Amino acid sequence: MKKIMAIVLASSMLVSLAGCSSSGSGSTATTAAAAETAAAADAGSASADAGSTDTSDRVLKIRKTQALISTNWEFIVNTEDMPVIWDQVFEGLYGLDEAGGGYCHDLAKDVSISDDGLVYTITLVDAVFQNGDPVTANDVVFSYNRAIESGRFNYATDMIDSVEAVDDSTVQFTLLYPYSAIDHTFYTVKISSEREVTELGDSYGTGPHTAGTGPYYVSAYDPAGNIVLKAHEDYWGGAPDIKTVEYVLITEDSAAVIAYENGEIDFMQNAPTTDWDSLVKASGENNAILKGNNIRSVYINYRSETNDGILANELVRKAICYAINKDAINNVVTNGLGVPTSEYIPSSYVETAPSADNFETYPYDPDKAIELLHEAGYTDEQLQAGVSVGTLTTYGAATGEKAKAAQVVQSNLEAVGLKCDIEVQDSSIISPRLHAFDYDLCIYGDSGNYDFNNIRQQVLVDGGYSVVDLSGDDSCVDYAKIQELLAAGIATTDISERAAIYLELWQMVADSATIYPYLHLPVAVVWSPAIDPGDGALSPTHYHIKTFSWK
Repeated sequence: MKKIMAIVLASSMLVSLAGCSSSGSGSTATTAAAAETAAAADAGSASADAGSTDTSDRVLKIRKTQALISTNWEFIVNTEDMPVIWDQVFEGLYGLDEAGGGYCHDLAKDVSISDDGLVYTITLVDAVFQNGDPVTANDVVFSYNRAIESGRFNYATDMIDSVEAVDDSTVQFTLLYPYSAIDHTFYTVKISSEREVTELGDSYGTGPHTAGTGPYYVSAYDPAGNIVLKAHEDYWGGAPDIKTVEYVLITEDSAAVIAYENGEIDFMQNAPTTDWDSLVKASGENNAILKGNNIRSVYINYRSETNDGILANELVRKAICYAINKDAINNVVTNGLGVPTSEYIPSSYVETAPSADNFETYPYDPDKAIELLHEAGYTDEQLQAGVSVGTLTTYGAATGEKAKAAQVVQSNLEAVGLKCDIEVQDSSIISPRLHAFDYDLCIYGDSGNYDFNNIRQQVLVDGGYSVVDLSGDDSCVDYAKIQELLAAGIATTDISERAAIYLELWQMVADSATIYPYLHLPVAVVWSPAIDPGDGALSPTHYHIKTFSWK
């Protein structure tokens, strides 16, 4: 694959129901996947013996920046874990094809929709779970009922009135109201083996299992270390060419760069852009800079009680926004390869997402920030001494991009008379706190997710994914109006109507100064010359190892 040095602009994420790319082999194996031991992962490496014709014992090694929180897809909440569990191990009725654009059929073979848009009848592909059991409509019903009952997936399921098995290979969804973003629901809810999940009980997700339908199953799982995947030889789309995959936990970027240069890892997504020149030199033609579908934002918790509830003051929140230098963050975090932004979700990925050019936001203006702080009642003497706004919390490696951005924001705030400490810990510790609104300020990453659900999960407190609680006493924002706009947006399939609705919604959010987008991250990808990653190299988040093959 030729080197792609320019930023790759992915196509707008329109609803697309063409089939996703299948694995390289193109044939279906006849034996069910069996549990393997972690020892198999040491049998070989992708970069060793590249000329061998027998690739069965070669191991594809992929960098992972943080420990996997669970092997149960229902517990996965961050985009670091999703490519492992959501995209390799489990599948939904629909899949997501970032490289090609839009959604596609996975376990859904045929879909028919009633004239009123309320009933979806889906015929399943002929597939088996990794444990060898056939996939049936009852498994689909079981999986959706679990998602509905958990509450975590309200944003993707609360339009569903019922899910019923018509026969072994047909399932029928009845909706409470027409729902224009149902494609993302069919992608979000993954199908699990009712038998195996039930038998595992409370231990499900704590170790290896074969309860998914994806091209790989979890063979070995260390909650604090590496993960090994094995090929599902009976995969309905054809057995993958890569038979063993090991995710290697390397938290520090500098160590990951050295590991790649030494041939110790074969594929690295979200490679550190601060070391991009070194990685390009080491990778030759095997690299790409992609336009990601993720936005980094500073969230301001107006409910925080720190310093007598200072963040409840809208003037202080707006001063914080004006104080942040996006260009400085971009230079420090990505060596200038990112795109400073005011967009809440990428308009290049989401056709109904307003462009930052269309709504009023906060340009970098430290003088304006100081003016607002004076208006809020703070004197020059107080600002010179430093007024505390609490702690700026984020997650990931201490040298990672979020931590680096936090340092820039801290310096920006200090320049206008505001003080904040920085707290950086592992995502498994910080993410639950952020979703419980236990913070003052935080840096959080959110992917576009292509449509309504991302807008909803940012501003509605009903699915466990929001990081700012706007559902208060209307002192910050008219929450009922936000709910009204979201309901209106999902009720129509007209693109221009939805865009106008979401423009009004995002202006309300911007005016509240509670979510401040600052950077549209690039996604840097490098891979070993021993592999052909296929379309996987061009997917900024949801890559598919089933497209990879050994050279």
